[in-house]
Amino acid sequence: MIRISAVIIFISSVILIQNDSERITSNSDEDTAKSNSIFLVTDFSGLRDTVYTDKPYFIEVNLKTQMGYLHSLNDSTKSFGISSGTDRLFEGVNTKEGLFVIQSMMPQWHSRQFDSTLMLNWMGFNYGIGFHALLGKRYYKYLGVKPSSHGCVRVGREDAKEIYDKIELGTPVLVHSENNAITVAFTNENEKYYQPEYDSLKKILDFRYNELYSGRYFLQSHDKLLIDRSNVNHPGIPVGDSKRISKRQLLLPVYNYVGLIIPGIKTPEQIEPRQKNGNSFLFNTTTKSIIDPNTFLSD
Repeated sequence: MIRISAVIIFISSVILIQNDSERITSNSDEDTAKSNSIFLVTDFSGLRDTVYTDKPYFIEVNLKTQMGYLHSLNDSTKSFGISSGTDRLFEGVNTKEGLFVIQSMMPQWHSRQFDSTLMLNWMGFNYGIGFHALLGKRYYKYLGVKPSSHGCVRVGREDAKEIYDKIELGTPVLVHSENNAITVAFTNENEKYYQPEYDSLKKILDFRYNELYSGRYFLQSHDKLLIDRSNVNHPGIPVGDSKRISKRQLLLPVYNYVGLIIPGIKTPEQIEPRQKNGNSFLFNTTTKSIIDPNTFLSD
């Protein structure tokens, strides 16, 4: 009974469609089609890849809404208005989308580019681009409204001070326009994480994005990737394109997940995977017949 309950919990998290008319693969063999070991699920357009941080906070910037969010491991999420960069200003640039980390922090810093303007609570993440506040409040009317800076992310003085006091070097910064194919999560002490170097990290994430786009994201396991200053440089990491994520994702057969949910359950030795017409299915070598993977879920 416990075995069935655990499987039901897993299956309830997605909708499996065994006889979907829109399979990525087709099979003229009716018996094989019924026991096809790859299933499609309904709308997965909200699926995102994930990287992890062992810092207590990470920052998210939504360029589309001009809002920032300070996500916390232990506290509630703090939202705050921002005003990003725009190329409509003379010598201005649009704030770049990407996955970054905080590379530098200074209570005060004078801009070398714009008449030594005093920037308060500087938190840099992309070369000379970073979060900061300014003296005066004339710029406050743009916070949470529209881009108005020459490239940096302007923040109110109160918010900048609070964020500066909470974060540290290496804190992730996710900048997007609601089109990111990746998100950030906090580490768990009971989990194992892999921390590749910068170039390898970019290649791994690029591969994963393509798996999301092609609908093959679940066909293999993925390492949990840890990021900080040691493997995310100033240029940052591309955030992908969520609009390209396939709504239909291929899944391995249910029996492949049972062992992950319930340790000790294994596929019988007389059962082996076979291929026919580009489709995967289970074959019973004893009875010489194709079997339905759902039989493994019986009590």
